[in-house]
Amino acid sequence: MKKITEEFIAKHQPYLYNLALRLVYYKEDALDLTNDVWIKIIESIDTFEEKSEFKTWAYRIMINCFLNQKRKYRDLTFENFANTMDNLKNSMLSDEYDEPFKQLLIEEAKIGCMRGMLLCLNPEQRAILIIGDIFEINSDISSEIFSISKENFRKKLSRARSDLYNFMNNHCSLINKQNSCKCEQKTKALIEKGYVNPKNIEFFASFQNTIKNTIKTKSNNLDLTMEKLYKDLYQEHPFYESDIKIFAINILKNAEIKEIFEL
Repeated sequence: MKKITEEFIAKHQPYLYNLALRLVYYKEDALDLTNDVWIKIIESIDTFEEKSEFKTWAYRIMINCFLNQKRKYRDLTFENFANTMDNLKNSMLSDEYDEPFKQLLIEEAKIGCMRGMLLCLNPEQRAILIIGDIFEINSDISSEIFSISKENFRKKLSRARSDLYNFMNNHCSLINKQNSCKCEQKTKALIEKGYVNPKNIEFFASFQNTIKNTIKTKSNNLDLTMEKLYKDLYQEHPFYESDIKIFAINILKNAEIKEIFEL
């Protein structure tokens, strides 16, 4: 039996956790999903034949787990999302916040809003776009993760990419500056509605890196395709570390795991 240690979990946990966060949005749901995935990994580690990287195998388990449990997680539609944002009044943040904190709140609103847009894709589209575009895993590996052909993966990715980009191009000023939905004008209303909590900055508060830096994405400033416009925005989002050591210890103390290993 291959050995699963705290160090092994700590090494791979950030990637699984950050994938889960984009799939399900809420931190608590992401931790639950990641926990479920580690249990499945430990249960089936003897079946891992090392024909591919461990991360590829683990991503495949997470995607299958997410798609099988998709009814547990919140989904939106682009229409409902647009209506919600359109009904939020435009208003600038007041002077009760100093300028640096205003910018922090605006970033919090932007990231939360963009993560919400991902929920408007159906679960499979969301998973494919996150794997293929935001995490930039090539179609050879991605097709293995989803157990489909490379051609089918690219076709599904193209459709998901088009659906998200078209929505952002028609509604979001980050893509099209002529659109009326602007982060700085919606943040106050998002605070009033409880979507952003100044006392609990969830998305932008504590992070040390971005997705782009973590996956070592190479950018080309001349490549202004529609994919790059929105992809760059998502890849600038935080890459979260979470408390890895505590998570690893808790996983190995899990009752199911202890029963499997007769600890």
